[in-house]
Amino acid sequence: MARPRLTPRQKLARALEALHDVLGSDRGVVRGQQLTNANRVLLLESGYLREILKGWYFVSDPTAEQGDTTPFFANFWEYLAHYLGERFGAGYCLTAEHSLLRHAQYTVIPKTVNVVLQTNQSQVQELAFGHTVAMFPGKSTFPTAAQTVDIHGLRCMNIPLCLVNLPPRHFTAYSREVQIVMSQLQDPGALAALANINRTGLARILSAYRQANRSDFADAVLQQLAGLNIHPRTDESPFDATPVYTLGQPGRSPLYARVRALWEQHRESVAACRPASAMIDVSPADYLARVQAIRTEDAYHSLSIERYRVTPELIRKVAEEGWDPIHDATDQKQVAAMAAKGYLDAFEWVRDAAVQVYEHRTIDPGLAAQLFTAQHQAWYQKLFRPSVDAGILDVTDLVGYRRHMVFLRGSLHAPPRHEYVLDGMEALRECLASETDAFVRAVLGHWLLGFVHPYMDGNGRIARFTMNVLLAAGGYPWTVIRVDDREAYMRALESASVDDDLSAFANFISAQVVRAASVG
Repeated sequence: MARPRLTPRQKLARALEALHDVLGSDRGVVRGQQLTNANRVLLLESGYLREILKGWYFVSDPTAEQGDTTPFFANFWEYLAHYLGERFGAGYCLTAEHSLLRHAQYTVIPKTVNVVLQTNQSQVQELAFGHTVAMFPGKSTFPTAAQTVDIHGLRCMNIPLCLVNLPPRHFTAYSREVQIVMSQLQDPGALAALANINRTGLARILSAYRQANRSDFADAVLQQLAGLNIHPRTDESPFDATPVYTLGQPGRSPLYARVRALWEQHRESVAACRPASAMIDVSPADYLARVQAIRTEDAYHSLSIERYRVTPELIRKVAEEGWDPIHDATDQKQVAAMAAKGYLDAFEWVRDAAVQVYEHRTIDPGLAAQLFTAQHQAWYQKLFRPSVDAGILDVTDLVGYRRHMVFLRGSLHAPPRHEYVLDGMEALRECLASETDAFVRAVLGHWLLGFVHPYMDGNGRIARFTMNVLLAAGGYPWTVIRVDDREAYMRALESASVDDDLSAFANFISAQVVRAASVG
């Protein structure tokens, strides 16, 4: 008896199972030879795989448009580790400057990655979308096995060797990353042991420690070298400006240091964009009424920014309890309605927090940061509770922060690995608690929450909720970011995360706050 013929849907399901068997849940790069030809062709045709480079396939979102860069950027480092490992085995290592970026957990994909080889060969390999990997011989300077470390599959120089071999320009071009990596080194002897590897570089990094207010660490290195009659000068100024980060926080991931450094670095430029006349002076009851009056508008714009297919009519249906996912089969399938229901439920919590902050803004200016710390997880759970009720998500998916990688469509910025999110959120909470300027707190709080990206979904909505609670502490109105301004909004966020320039985003938020005050 002939076996029943599989439907196209069943064939696709089997192909996806085969792909999962090869990659698991956290990897996104596969060689064509790892799949059967039939499965590979089917996954390509259905959009679940894309051939970014010949013979290399990246997992993709089938709804993405052709030419979408997300699969490439999302899987860049995994691909590079596979490519270099397959070609050179242990005979390659990232240069000092690119090892530094990996140690610092730098989140922007560089145009070119430089690699030293154990063999005597040079090559520039074109990748995709204008990105390259440049390989050249390391000769006698190729690091030993003891001087390298594996960072998510890539062979990098260890921190001491990386720091002493950094070119001078990196202390200015990547001053924050240098300081973040400096903060991870706790053993003075690890640097002292490299005195005969690069004495000029050792003197430079010790000068950098002095400039970053860590003369104690520099002196500890010098003390170990004195017995060997080695006395490097440590009076250079490698950084071209006062370092923004006070070193030290043993046991923390680089993301903790990065968030603290970003806040300190950008707070003055954000404060300069503070709107001059956008505060409102109304009673707490009137403030509540103003926020409640724009509930539907806020939900429509916030959800539309994230590409949900919602209409004001759909949101009103949900708000008026006309949505019935238990008994109405059509409503059961309406993902947008679930998003609207979750948003409106979360909105009530956030609205009440904002009113409380506004009412106590003079006597308790730190309340906004306290409520964020206490409630942001509950806001997230409210957003996605309808998906749990519908059986789409498990209740455990709403506990804690994300436990997998997540990527931003079309962005050069890749959110930090999930293992580091706890440290990033702890740093954000500390920054919110210590900041005294409500506008700075709102702008940087919004941006850095999105930068850390603590959840698998809903980060933009949580960031905008957070912004409005924090704005209330300064007497600013609830501010709706309109879908009409989505492109400018997303460009400003990309510029902040990729170009390290907060001016566009701070000015954008300032203009939105002014508009909200004028229409109140």
